[in-house]
Amino acid sequence: MTTSKRVFELDALRGLSLFGILLMNILPFSFPYDESFLPDKVDGVDELIIRIVTTLIISSFYPIFTFLFGYGLAIMFDHSVQRDYGYYPVIFRRLTFLLALGLIHGYFIFSGDILVDYAITGMIAVLLIKKRPKALFITAIVLFTVKIVLIAIPKSLFTWLNGRYDTANFTGTSISKFINTKQHGSYMSNIALNTYEKTMHILDLVTFGAFFEFLPYVLLGMVAQKVNLIDYIRNNQRKAMKWGCTFLIIGYLVKLPYAIDYANQALSTLSTMLGGPLVATGYVLLFIILCQKSNFVRFISMFKYPGKLSLTIYLTQSIIFTLIYGGLGFGFGLYDRLALYQSYMIAIVIFILQMILSYYYLKKFKKGPFEWIWRKFTYLK
Repeated sequence: MTTSKRVFELDALRGLSLFGILLMNILPFSFPYDESFLPDKVDGVDELIIRIVTTLIISSFYPIFTFLFGYGLAIMFDHSVQRDYGYYPVIFRRLTFLLALGLIHGYFIFSGDILVDYAITGMIAVLLIKKRPKALFITAIVLFTVKIVLIAIPKSLFTWLNGRYDTANFTGTSISKFINTKQHGSYMSNIALNTYEKTMHILDLVTFGAFFEFLPYVLLGMVAQKVNLIDYIRNNQRKAMKWGCTFLIIGYLVKLPYAIDYANQALSTLSTMLGGPLVATGYVLLFIILCQKSNFVRFISMFKYPGKLSLTIYLTQSIIFTLIYGGLGFGFGLYDRLALYQSYMIAIVIFILQMILSYYYLKKFKKGPFEWIWRKFTYLK
């Protein structure tokens, strides 16, 4: 497979995962999704949307983006060997910039930022970059298994027995006050909410998330690059199709109980930690197969444009939706005011516009503005 073809598939998959992440993020952007008892917040069409999104989207696209992040780390390592420059000074500058950008993004715009997660996890993962694919694969599987056996299952059982329908207060304040701050609060009052949420998230990241929630997918991305997974799938499409469908079916079956009983936090744990990654694996395998089918390439190719500008697309989404829903102390203040179906219509329209703008932008420029700054800081030139 040619390099251009391989890049096309990675960029298209990255663009698709950005769309999936937006369809997940629109929930906390638009209303207190994590803090609410959902049956009290949604009904009718909105309830159907929650069930569909829970099954198809939630926790099934960030693993893909994380996998691609690991793939990129391995590509950069190969480039450092081919061009004879020091990998670690370059990659740690790159990850340090990502960390700083993520902290600014997380504290001052959107507390659900994932750039900090990738930066910290990446700093751990690159220490293993020279390991053989088998060692990396075993490490990833062991970490994932530990997460499921020692964390997800016990947590799910404990929650089932001790308040499976309880709601968690992640903000440190009442829901009514949280909503009022989003709708009418000043920028500084919103910063206070972001500060609490982001700090709690970082504490969770350094004690658990980086090692068990993100590192397995980063390592698997590194493995995929080292063994040239895309070539393998291209040459073994029937086998990849079988495994892709298997992962997808099992993943959906794991996620389905939570989609039905979407207020049950015990089911949420298994859906997120086990079902989501299984579905993500199926998506990756089947999407790469579709990239080999000429009938689908024209449709799939539209995702490559935002995929090439992933950092810029991700950050501008946060700015746009924070302005729409509230959090900057100015804007439209539509937080918790729209029906969920209306928010999804807005999200889809915004992403389509981003795809169109990306297409025309890339006709004149090779890199997005944030990607350009990131590269300058990485290579110091």
